Amino acid sequence: MTDASLVLGYLDPDYFAGGTLRLDPDRARAAIAPIAAAMGVSVETAALGVHRVVNAQMAEAMRLISIGRGIDPRGYALLPLGGAGPIHAAALAAELGIGRVVVPPHPGVLSAAGLLSAPIEHEVSAAFPRPLADADWREVQGALAALDAGCARLMVGEATAGGVAAIRHYADICYIGQGYHLEIPIRDDAAQGDPQGVPQGDPQPLVALHRDFLAAHDRVYGYAAEAPARFVNLRSVHRLSVGSPTLAASMSAPTGAAQPKHRRRVLIDPALGFETAAIYERAALAPGADFAGPAIVQQPDTTTLVPSGWRCRVAAGAILLLTPAVSAGAAVALRA
Repeated sequence: MTDASLVLGYLDPDYFAGGTLRLDPDRARAAIAPIAAAMGVSVETAALGVHRVVNAQMAEAMRLISIGRGIDPRGYALLPLGGAGPIHAAALAAELGIGRVVVPPHPGVLSAAGLLSAPIEHEVSAAFPRPLADADWREVQGALAALDAGCARLMVGEATAGGVAAIRHYADICYIGQGYHLEIPIRDDAAQGDPQGVPQGDPQPLVALHRDFLAAHDRVYGYAAEAPARFVNLRSVHRLSVGSPTLAASMSAPTGAAQPKHRRRVLIDPALGFETAAIYERAALAPGADFAGPAIVQQPDTTTLVPSGWRCRVAAGAILLLTPAVSAGAAVALRA
């Protein structure tokens, strides 16, 4: 993909990773040349084909996790991340009918920033095989206490500045005879219910657990039967929040209109052929700056591609907001 992006003019060979790594355009063309020869097309056309295939695969994956779950992606903004994410963002948005692309200030290291700000979490589980109707709540509490102790020992080894971990308990439950289970949160302060035909001991938390299982089964599988259920596993999860790192927001200092650093030829749409794109330095873009594609926004950790028919505006927080000149749905129809 890097070779294809370089051949198409999306990447500056002297500015990759902020100029710390130089790319070789000749070797990039040599990498694409066998594909072009096999197809009987130019190297540039083959590189564009590489992009279109990869974009189609990513769009299909996005349909699977959105439309496949009953979510219409057209009602959302697309947030690209990773070093190459913003290169593909506009094409993916057009393919999915999404009308807004939100490029955060540091998309190339967004996953790393998320990892640094993620809570510390330890999980310990153990098998607890017995019918729900035969379980004793005091026995469940004893098993959870042992799991809590295991999580606490693991948390002690973390280099943290203190704090109290939030504790959650879960049970894996299924119908007796069923080969798969559902993870159900255990509500220690369970609501009162009718204990008839439900576990012995202190029945009320287990009554609530059984009802939560029936509700979850109905939600996930579309039905719930008043049939005997059983425990499979018990699980304790301890989570400690550590706060969020602050990334330098040095991009919001400039003022004035957006001025391109230079221009270069790019191939984005085969129907338009090669175009001359304005190249902008993201750190030099002031809030409120607005420009039309074709354009490329460079920064050390990523490159943002703004095709013809799209606009880019620098919004609050140094965010790049990409929107199509026509509605995304109409753009998809035109491309089709």
